[in-house]
Amino acid sequence: MLKKRKIRKISPITIFLLLILGTILLSALMSGLGKIKINNTYPFSFLSQGTYSTINSVTGELENQFIEVESLLTRTGLQYIISNIVTNFISFSPLSMLLISLIGFSVAEKSGLIKTISAMFSPKTPNYVYTFIIVLLGIITTFCSDIGYVIIIPLGAILFSLNKRNPMGGIIAAFAGTAGGVGINLLLGTMDMNLTTYTTSAAKILDSKYNIALYGNYFFVAVATILITIIATVVTEKMIMTRLSNKLEETDELFIIEKKEKRGLFLSGISTIILVVLFIYCIIPGLPFSGLLLDLSVNGYTNQLFGSNSYFQQGLVSIVSIIMFVAGLCYGIGAKTIDSDKTITNFICSAFNKIGYLIVLIFFASQFIAIFKKTNIGVIVNIWMLDILKATSISGLPLILLFFIFTMVGNIFLPSPALKWSIMAPAIVPLFMQANMTPEFAQIVYRTAISTTNLLTPLLAYYVIYLGYLQIYNRKDETITISESFRYLRPYWMIFAVTFLILIIIWYIIGAPIAPGVYPTL
Repeated sequence: MLKKRKIRKISPITIFLLLILGTILLSALMSGLGKIKINNTYPFSFLSQGTYSTINSVTGELENQFIEVESLLTRTGLQYIISNIVTNFISFSPLSMLLISLIGFSVAEKSGLIKTISAMFSPKTPNYVYTFIIVLLGIITTFCSDIGYVIIIPLGAILFSLNKRNPMGGIIAAFAGTAGGVGINLLLGTMDMNLTTYTTSAAKILDSKYNIALYGNYFFVAVATILITIIATVVTEKMIMTRLSNKLEETDELFIIEKKEKRGLFLSGISTIILVVLFIYCIIPGLPFSGLLLDLSVNGYTNQLFGSNSYFQQGLVSIVSIIMFVAGLCYGIGAKTIDSDKTITNFICSAFNKIGYLIVLIFFASQFIAIFKKTNIGVIVNIWMLDILKATSISGLPLILLFFIFTMVGNIFLPSPALKWSIMAPAIVPLFMQANMTPEFAQIVYRTAISTTNLLTPLLAYYVIYLGYLQIYNRKDETITISESFRYLRPYWMIFAVTFLILIIIWYIIGAPIAPGVYPTL
């Protein structure tokens, strides 16, 4: 009897190297084909160049922007790759956010704070409660910055581990909530501000008096948040955890909170409250010495709080890390798990000792993402989708469906919500308005579509954090491959996509308000 041949798994690092090579070759191919001339025409020019419209922020007029694929298999292209290797790595935001967050997170974990908080739940608390909390926290943290990827993912692993479950389940659930919930939330935040700015400008092309409020999608995204959280919890419990190995290592006996742990919790709670109040005071304008974290150079509180130059936006990871560090420190002093500065240093170093493989992954992922962005291929692909959509004469449900699908596909190649919407909004919003649908509704279709395939693209900068933590907590001898990491996410994105579409269609047919005074149709 013939033995079944074992399929050799390819390391994620090797895959990233192949993706880099493939991107370089593809950029040369697309650029070259676009310059082929046949009978005085360039039949493949769409492969190498495209045009999209932007709105002049001063005049409000449409301006055409020309863009073309930049071949990296040229002298200047190769010079760019070689000279930017260090810059691509050290400027890669997941790297700095990970290192900063680990300082605070490690102290909170190693001091016993997270374990004690988890023990406060009843031993009879159902497992799905923890999953629900992790997914919901992942979604909520997307209201500002990408902190969820570096805080909620490791938190999910630890909570699952403390409850004697495979920590990979917590990692997968956390990533599903954070990446799959990027377009929805219970809180208004950066996404609303960025998208609303472009949507308002695009709406004024047809109606100069049309204004869109920051809360223009709130009813819809709030309902979607609760629904997706429930669905992600069910998928995790019924489809993911059943596939993961539940073989556990030897664990400690049931952890009981005693007097010293209670003292640690009290000190930790007091310090956390003080710091949170202090940071909240720093984002309130007009009070003595307040507004420290606001960008007071711009008008409007929303811009001051969530703008690109906001100190709150830029410093949120540091703020959370400080809170966790102080909370863990105070707990450790009270519970006597910290007796010297050397103990704190050991806590931090132990966390950093685990992430060597993750750092290497980040290095190669940062090169791939930077190189792909440099080629402009992602923008060109989205222009293709946009051109096809503009060429059709459909409206109503077919328009909604086609736009949703095209946005999903385009997001795989350009997972940047604000940049992509700046390209698409000037064409899509008037198209929806001409079909008697509101700009706010067009924005809803867009933000739900990007939430689905955010789970499917290695071009998402923080995907590498998810992949790295899977490997850190992997109990098998073999490396977790990229295809395997996406296989875990497949049921989430498929069910998310169907759920969002059904919700959109029902809302459109019923005509229910998507926000106070805002409806799907004009």
